[in-house]
Amino acid sequence: MKKNSDVKIKIIELTKKINYHDELYYKKNYQEISDEEYDKLRKDLTKLEKIYPEEKLKNSPNEKVGKIDSKQFNTIQHNSPMLSLNNAYNKEEVRSFYEKTFSMLKKKFYILAETKVDGLSASLRYENRKLIMGLTRGDGAKGEDITRNLKYIEGIKQTLPEDFPEKLEIRGEIFMKKKNFEDLNKDRKLKGLHLFSTPRNAAAGSVRQLDPEVTRNRKLSFYGYTLLEAEKYFGGSLNKTREILMHHNFSLNHPSMFCRNFDDMIKFYDQVNKIRSQLEYDIDGIVFKLDSIQDQKRIGSTSRWPKWAIAYKFPAENAITNLKDVVFQVGRTGAITPVAILKEVIIGGVKINRATLHNKDEITRLNLSIGDTVSIQRAGDVIPKITSLVKKSNDPVKIRFPDICPSCKSKLYFQKGEAAIRCLNHNFCKEQKIQSLSHFVSRNAFDILGLGDKQLRIFWKKNLIRSYSDIFTLELKENNIKEKLSSVEGFGDKSIFNLFEAIKQSKTIDFDKFIYSLGIRHVGQGVARAISRKFNNVNKFISYFLKLESNEKIEGVGNVILESVRSYFKNDLNLNEVKNLIEEINIQYIKTENLKFSNKVIVITGSFKKYSRKEIEQKLINMGAKISSSISSKTDFLFCGTDPGSKLQKAKKLDIKIFYLDEVEQEVKN
Repeated sequence: MKKNSDVKIKIIELTKKINYHDELYYKKNYQEISDEEYDKLRKDLTKLEKIYPEEKLKNSPNEKVGKIDSKQFNTIQHNSPMLSLNNAYNKEEVRSFYEKTFSMLKKKFYILAETKVDGLSASLRYENRKLIMGLTRGDGAKGEDITRNLKYIEGIKQTLPEDFPEKLEIRGEIFMKKKNFEDLNKDRKLKGLHLFSTPRNAAAGSVRQLDPEVTRNRKLSFYGYTLLEAEKYFGGSLNKTREILMHHNFSLNHPSMFCRNFDDMIKFYDQVNKIRSQLEYDIDGIVFKLDSIQDQKRIGSTSRWPKWAIAYKFPAENAITNLKDVVFQVGRTGAITPVAILKEVIIGGVKINRATLHNKDEITRLNLSIGDTVSIQRAGDVIPKITSLVKKSNDPVKIRFPDICPSCKSKLYFQKGEAAIRCLNHNFCKEQKIQSLSHFVSRNAFDILGLGDKQLRIFWKKNLIRSYSDIFTLELKENNIKEKLSSVEGFGDKSIFNLFEAIKQSKTIDFDKFIYSLGIRHVGQGVARAISRKFNNVNKFISYFLKLESNEKIEGVGNVILESVRSYFKNDLNLNEVKNLIEEINIQYIKTENLKFSNKVIVITGSFKKYSRKEIEQKLINMGAKISSSISSKTDFLFCGTDPGSKLQKAKKLDIKIFYLDEVEQEVKN
């Protein structure tokens, strides 16, 4: 057994660490360690305090849930403590929670599973069905009074429905949707202001504004997850409560699941983990809560969290590491992109040692030097990026941009109105050509299985693929290929045969994907679809841009894009390459005039149970629709899911046909 003096030193050390990280999280809105590392510190301290209660410190973090993080707002006592949640990081910890619940209840029970919104916890108080007060969680006992800012937060009702209890408290999460977060940071970047590192940080900073107009402009949202003092009205269960709230158009987080057993819980966790990047808002796990309110009361709570709930956290998307170096890559349009070389860390089970830095302005904004400690983020399959500077190096090394292209040694140029520095040697820069080929064979273009960046570099080195059309004449060089690749690992007769088959299958392509595959600057998938609607022949498409006049327009395509496409075809090397390519492939043209939503302008809002927003958008485009992001007199239909926001009201005012949740999913199910 440890000596008491050693235990006291350990307790002091753990207390200092936890309080330090609490200070960062609650006052500065960032973290230096993962949630899992933080929870381990907490568990270690709790264990020692339990064994040696006499050594517990007065400032022990286990005496409070959170921390009052602002002196700008009055603090008010909560009606009942706003507790935190106990966290689980693996299935066995969730199983333990489930089995303990069973052992305490000794009967069958149900669990409600909901997404764990990554935001700022808040409590709303209603009297006479009017919103009278809103508090942050604060330290769990007292919260900051943010009432004056609540009327500007989407999803918060100022008045409850007439058949609701007169007195009610709703607890939930204030957060910022991903799209609003991106727009906010774009606007702040243009104004030269400090950028927020995550939507949670943005939400926390935005709700604590002395000027409510600032909160209003930040576009925050609210999802409720707990109702107090009205359990009889709401049926005595969380699932019935959700049904009643949804009936009254309250904003709730989706998806959710009514779980009948442990297997249901894990199934839901796995399903949501796969689609979390497609949700409109950030989540960091799934919350499992005992459905029955009576059973919740029977099981009770600790001083920090309810025993009837647990948060099963997703693998971390963020980590803290060291910036070791910066190298420079050449993209397919000639943009020179700085890439951070990092001390290796693991995020979500994936080893990360590189991250994008975008451009020189991004490095300046982040105030980065080689040697700094940084926060990085990786969501789904998205390329990792540095989100913020955590700590400056004691011996920083300045990051210097190159003057010549790392690939072809041509002089680099800054172009007016751009942040990127570029190599303009488009047709003869090796890296630009290889990156263009990689784009050409990618999933949303020709989608040639087995022909990625690694294989393309081998074929380039062997002088077998140097242009798009070379890919489709590859089989004609079969003997030459086998001879040249005989010494390369992974290129046996079978792999070469499979590659030829994949190339054959890719020869038939939709016109919009063909346009996108060319890698013309500013022409993404949406623009390619818009352009493809105007033509039913590839030669007419080319001819149009060769003869393009400045006053000609294509709906949904701006002048900058039109000029970019025109310039592409005015380049003889590009034009000849496309003409050679056309001889080798079969382009399919979509006839939109007979499709269900031909030329109908559709706006999509809210979230859906069975499909992501992107899936619905793609299905509608395939049915001839034009997708718009805003409601206007030109809008034909609004496809409305749950939590629709202001677009629904605007559509009603303009008398626009509205398809609601079940109708939407019926329309797009095929």
